[in-house]
Amino acid sequence: DTSNMTVEQVDEAIQAQFKTYSLKLEGKNSLSSEICGEDFDLHVNYDGRLEELLDTQNSFLWPIALFNKSKIEITSMLEYDEDLLKDLILSLDFFQKENVVEPVDAYISDYKKGIGYEIIPEVSGTQLDFELLFAAVKDVINNLEPGLSLEGADSYIKPKVTSKSPKLIQAVDELNSIAGAEIIYEFGKDTEILDGIKISEWLSISEDGNVVLDESGVKEYVDYIGKTYNSFGRTRTFQTSYGVEIKVKGGDYGWWLNRPLEVSELTELILAGEKMKKKPAYFQTAQQYGDDDIGNTYVEVNLTAQHLFFYKAGKLIMETDFVSGNLSKNYGTPTGTYPIKHKGRNATLNGEDYSTPVDYWLPFNLGIGFHDAPWRKEFGGEIYKTSGSHGCINMPPEQAKIMFENIQWGTAVVVYELPGS
Repeated sequence: DTSNMTVEQVDEAIQAQFKTYSLKLEGKNSLSSEICGEDFDLHVNYDGRLEELLDTQNSFLWPIALFNKSKIEITSMLEYDEDLLKDLILSLDFFQKENVVEPVDAYISDYKKGIGYEIIPEVSGTQLDFELLFAAVKDVINNLEPGLSLEGADSYIKPKVTSKSPKLIQAVDELNSIAGAEIIYEFGKDTEILDGIKISEWLSISEDGNVVLDESGVKEYVDYIGKTYNSFGRTRTFQTSYGVEIKVKGGDYGWWLNRPLEVSELTELILAGEKMKKKPAYFQTAQQYGDDDIGNTYVEVNLTAQHLFFYKAGKLIMETDFVSGNLSKNYGTPTGTYPIKHKGRNATLNGEDYSTPVDYWLPFNLGIGFHDAPWRKEFGGEIYKTSGSHGCINMPPEQAKIMFENIQWGTAVVVYELPGS
């Protein structure tokens, strides 16, 4: 009621009402604070027009007129100290360290056996964007509103990535598909299973959110397979037909993994999320896995005795004397374990000083192999020392024929020396 008041008294009464203005701020976790107009010098600047405003209003209805009919005009004249308001807001509980929880983006969990990858939901947090909040506070003050919801004003800093992110969902699906691969290798009695536990070590997410498979991890795994199960060129324990167990070193017989091809094939299967048993890619195979990779089908060549044995499925198919490389000319036949690399009929063996046709040709060590030697009348003994071959195993024609007809490509040839035999 402004009856009987001077203009100055009306001004004082109005300003007093603005000083008692209160704004309640409602935040997360039931946290709230209140600020008062007096604390940031909230007032009205009529710019000398208060008397004019009063003259245009009915004095009995003036309070209603001032705050209703003239509300826009009056509130447009509101003034306050913005620096004080900023400091006041920053001092509120919402900005105190113990009440501030930074938002956390949704992310993909580590791989868990039996579960795979999961999306860990975002944490909204309670960290405020001061500039957004300040703008919202100013807006409600300018309209003399009594309250402000900080969530409603959208003034909290939001996580950049949520659990509903299509990119994140796509990534976790792809990760689970790849980690869901299961590749089983069987090496005789030994089994190697490649599954998500190992594959997950090779998976990552790039900065642009794409799933990346580290092929160096695949290569390391293939290298492990090769080192563990390759038998190419190993020294072997061999039980001779003479009842003596010997060590045979050298040669190129054995399992020999084609590592580049295996890396390529395995990578493709992993990316496709395949579940299967896989045969490794080999440059060369052996008869069987294990310490004894020769099996029970092999040719045993005793250079000392100049005698050989051919066993097939454990049965002695044939044995015979032979003539090996000429020692006097340094053509001695190398020892070691080798695979039969080829079967040839009616071949011609060529060298620097010879060209010899043969009916049966079974190479096992580069240009060295078994073949018939119809030009020889005698075999065995010490012929090889001075009148031997260029390294090949010269055999009687009928025995060469039996070997040729019964042997398969890849059969092991064990060449050794046995003093005293």
